[in-house]
This record gives sequence, structure tokens and C-alpha cells, in this order.
Amino acid sequence: MLRAEPQKAEDGLRAWIDYTGTTEDGKVFATTDGQEPLDFVIGEEGSWLEEAVLDLTLGESREVKLGEDRPIYGFWKEELVKSCPIDKIPPSVQVGAMLFPKDRDFPWKVVEINETAALLDTNHPLAGKASTMSVKLLRLEELDVSERVDIERLSPGDGSTFPQRGDMLTVHYTGTLASNGAQFDSSRGGEPLKFQIGFGQVIAGWDRGMRKLSLGERAILRIPANLGYGAKGAGRDIPPNADLIFDVELLSIN
Repeated sequence: MLRAEPQKAEDGLRAWIDYTGTTEDGKVFATTDGQEPLDFVIGEEGSWLEEAVLDLTLGESREVKLGEDRPIYGFWKEELVKSCPIDKIPPSVQVGAMLFPKDRDFPWKVVEINETAALLDTNHPLAGKASTMSVKLLRLEELDVSERVDIERLSPGDGSTFPQRGDMLTVHYTGTLASNGAQFDSSRGGEPLKFQIGFGQVIAGWDRGMRKLSLGERAILRIPANLGYGAKGAGRDIPPNADLIFDVELLSIN
């Protein structure tokens, strides 16, 4: 007997939404209009998405206003204004120009140029700015076990500071195979791992699971193979289709 499709948005369901994001002056900066709907797992994003969809029924819409106290692209950070050797930028570039790095999905602004270097603002152009997200809930679906990151909390964090997309995280971890407990990697005893969350710099299970941990928290992430290294595996230590277990500690969020 087939299960009925869920009708109300709750934690642990996959949701599909259409959305439009506008700035305070009404300019559209992001939309699914003419594109595929956005899909995500409710409760794994740790962002405005939960507020936008929780308790909606299929077909319902909602507006979420994100003030300067919780900007959609994070707060503007002075440390993300960085110096770049002058020979690394095109010679015709002037102050105010926008550069488009290959490994980012948003441009960097040139804020100063001298004889030897250029200052680049690598914050998102909308960092620190208020916006409104308008969403419509299109579809809901139960998650298959192969799509879930299970979290076992070992020691609490501050309970209030959670990673947002684009944050730089510093994490200690130990990775083992779920099948036999064999350790394949660890940062403990050495330098912790630093990565920017939400940009695919780590496996999908980390991008999902780490967003549910608060600053200082230590937890076990149980990650199915398709949210890890999939059918290819990784090197000699992680075989194809391997479920993974990570003991992680969230040391800092910048």
C-alpha cells in the first residue's frame, strides 16, 4: 500500500519551493522563476528556510523578512577584505569593478588599488543587508534512509550560534567506516580542518550535519554513502558505497 504524500511541512521532510528574494528597494536578487524549484531537507538547513516553510500546507505561501540583524548572506566582515598582488588582477580593472572568481558564485568588489596591490571585498554583495523572501510550498516527500544524516550529541555547544551558509568553520574530527570502525582520517593531534560551509568544499553529509551543531558542540555524524563519497569511494581507505561515521567538534564560526 502506497503511503500518502505529506500535506504539512515538518522536520525531516524534503520540501520543494518556489521563491523570490527582494532587497529593501524591491529589486529581485534571486528567484526560481523559470528555473527548477529549490529542494531541501527541513531541519537540516539551520536558516530562514525552516521559518519559511514550517507548518505550511501544500500550495500555501509565506513572506519572511530578514533584517540587518540576520542577513540572508551573513554579516559583512572586515577580515574578508583582502589584499591581492596587482599582477593577479586584469590591468584594466578600476576601483568599484566586480571580479568573478571561478570558485565562487558571487563577485568580489575592488575597493582600492595602488602600485603593488588591490584590496578586494570578498563579502557577498548583500552581506549585512535586509531582504524579503517570498516562498510557495510546492511538494513534500518522506526521506529515504540513504538521505538522512543522523546526529548523536556528545557534549553541548552554546545552543544559539549555528553555522550559516558561507561561514568559515574550524572543526576537529575523526572519521571511521561504519562497517568495521576502521579509522581513515583524523585532525586530532594536528591542525583542525577549516572550510566554508554550503559551497561543496566538504562532503554533502558535512554540509548538512554541521549546520545543526551549535558553537562548541561535539557530536557523532552518521553519514550514508550517497552523502559521503558514493560509489567511487575515496583513495585506498574509503571503499565504494561506504557509510561513514565522524566524531566532530565545532571549534569556531567566522
